Amino acid sequence: MRIMVTGGAGFIGSNFIRWFLRRYPETDLINIDLLTYAGNVANMKGFKAYSGYRFVHADINDRRKLEPFFAEGLNAVINFAAESHVDRSIDAPVIFARTNIDGTLNLLSLA
Repeated sequence: MRIMVTGGAGFIGSNFIRWFLRRYPETDLINIDLLTYAGNVANMKGFKAYSGYRFVHADINDRRKLEPFFAEGLNAVINFAAESHVDRSIDAPVIFARTNIDGTLNLLSLA
């Protein structure tokens, strides 16, 4: 199985990856994360122990960077990438729309 998880350095995404890799250790898992304020490299501790795990520092809006993974084939895409802090959404709504709406649409169109 080959899956892509976006937002895998965040709290929810990293806990999902941890659970998934323990349950399905032979999976090829590509973790896409831009490492913004919600992403934390420490959340990914131990993931490299799984031979099929790969981290890619990328924006989910970057079609050029994501297209090769889709071209090679994926069984699933699980999207946890999100701008989620309400106070930040008030200060910078365009950033929120770009990730939460445009980024999701980009993933859907690539799939």
